[in-house]
Amino acid sequence: MTASIIKVIFVTVCVSVALGACISSNPEWLQPTGKAASVPGQPEPEFTQYVHDSRENIRQILDDLRFESGQSPYLGGYTSKEAAIMRGPFQWPEKDSDMCWDTSKGGGKGFLLIHGLTDSPYLMRSISDSLQKAYPCALIRAVLLPGHGTVAGDSLKMKHEDWMRITDYGVRSFQKIDQIHDLYLVGFSTGTALAIRHMKEGQSINKIKGLILVSTAVKAKSKFAWAATFLRFVKDWASKYDEKDAARYESFSMNAGAEFYELTQGLVDSKYALKVPVLMAVSADDDTIDAREARKFFCDLTTAERRALIWYKTKYTKEDQSLASCKDIATVEFDSPELNYKGTPYRFANFAHTALSMSPGDKHYGVNGKYRNCKFYQDKDDSDGYEKCQKGSDETIFSENNIATLKDENGKKLQYDFWRRGTFNPDYDRLEKSILCFTNNECQLESVLNLSK
Repeated sequence: MTASIIKVIFVTVCVSVALGACISSNPEWLQPTGKAASVPGQPEPEFTQYVHDSRENIRQILDDLRFESGQSPYLGGYTSKEAAIMRGPFQWPEKDSDMCWDTSKGGGKGFLLIHGLTDSPYLMRSISDSLQKAYPCALIRAVLLPGHGTVAGDSLKMKHEDWMRITDYGVRSFQKIDQIHDLYLVGFSTGTALAIRHMKEGQSINKIKGLILVSTAVKAKSKFAWAATFLRFVKDWASKYDEKDAARYESFSMNAGAEFYELTQGLVDSKYALKVPVLMAVSADDDTIDAREARKFFCDLTTAERRALIWYKTKYTKEDQSLASCKDIATVEFDSPELNYKGTPYRFANFAHTALSMSPGDKHYGVNGKYRNCKFYQDKDDSDGYEKCQKGSDETIFSENNIATLKDENGKKLQYDFWRRGTFNPDYDRLEKSILCFTNNECQLESVLNLSK
């Protein structure tokens, strides 16, 4: 039976199931608003104006659809203004008049931060903070991918072509500034795919000196990712939640999966080989993107002398003998699930896709953060488990979605009472040092990473 016939059968079955199912109404925030974040029109606004307009649009939509009761719908009790700032694009320094050009403080460097699917620029905040501290005179900008930032219903209409256009807009905003001579694209997840595609298809790349690709997304983990391109026409949502995260969407639309698939289709082809320096960070246990393909992409399709891949694993990671092998890979392995962050003990099983870009000290996603990812218990309609997961205990653990399958080298199953999907990187300090070294041509990556040769 050919693959095309299998697809037809699969789609036919899915359509039949979808059409035969009971139709349920969704709240307004799971429907398109008609005011989704988009690509700025002509004449193009200055970046600071784009930031202001985007945040105001988000705030107005949240006020209308999420704060109609007067109560905050988010864990942590954020106001609509606070959520809009978290979800919206940003720039550092906030005002163009505050830019400085002292090269000893990073003057002349630019960083364009590109977030991931159903995420927001907040997922780039830890990296932005690290860059600000090291390079106070650098210019840092984060774009908002169209369809994101407002309410999850807007993901039903978003298009990956618009994500590519906003990436172009962000790059152009740096190209217009003569004082910027070293531009780095910093992507997380879907943002990494956009950065890679921009190097081949973007309007201008002459100032781009390197790519930083965290949770590198060159291919989806699921073998059935292609199915979303058909299912979106008969089914809106792969999963729906109460949307309690002030920083990003929790619900996942079929359209979001379909657009991600279309964005990354063919990305492992040699035509997308990167000639500029590349720093990648990938979890071997990633449950969203195909980590094996990301590692192969690094070995086969990054060609600059200056490159490195941080490969995260733990003692629970299943060994894969078919993994691509090459020089410049720094394997980081955690042996104990018992960790501590500045006096706060916590348990950690493995590195989640959603975690690598965030510091454990982050006030929203960190060890003591206001948001705790307990969506697993919502999936099971286990309200008691959800509340206990939110409260936490000495045995609660952070991990990727594959926690139920984890066993140590002796075959012993991991013990825990409740688990949260990881929202921070216990090894963030190493990632931070690597990023700062990578963006400083006088720094040798070998001084920070024990790279394989």
